[in-house]
Amino acid sequence: MKGSVSVVAVLSVAVFFLLCFPVFSQEAIQVQPSSDGKIEASVTQAKVRGNVLTVMIKLKNTTDGSLEPELRFQEFYVTDVKDKKKYFPLKDSKGVILAGPQHYDWGGGTFKGRIKGGEFMTIWAKFPAPPEATETVDLFIPGIMPFEDLPLSRSPAKE
Repeated sequence: MKGSVSVVAVLSVAVFFLLCFPVFSQEAIQVQPSSDGKIEASVTQAKVRGNVLTVMIKLKNTTDGSLEPELRFQEFYVTDVKDKKKYFPLKDSKGVILAGPQHYDWGGGTFKGRIKGGEFMTIWAKFPAPPEATETVDLFIPGIMPFEDLPLSRSPAKE
């Protein structure tokens, strides 16, 4: 019985890592420090699928102690410098911003997570997609230096 429980546990962990490996292995497209220098933010994805742009950001605590950053998703935005447009995160039918993980949904949604020294957490947000001709965008997150000229990847159009 103990042997089969151990095998199940090992297989469960292996499946978890296989499913999550792309998240762990993604290269940073661009890295920016927080304004206080305690967090390193890395954009690992800026991908357009259909009419939606999904941005994934890895937040790394560069200190020895724990941090609890609080980020209000409604304050995130993307700019298309070429077309002079500003895009705010998408919302669901209840007004909650399509971003996560969310720890509070008031104000559209807020991330507040404890990150131990040297560790990271990944957050994401969805925005309206800029026009097809747009190849790069700028991403603004309060408290983090701007991400400028982020290259967009696009999923092939489905027929």
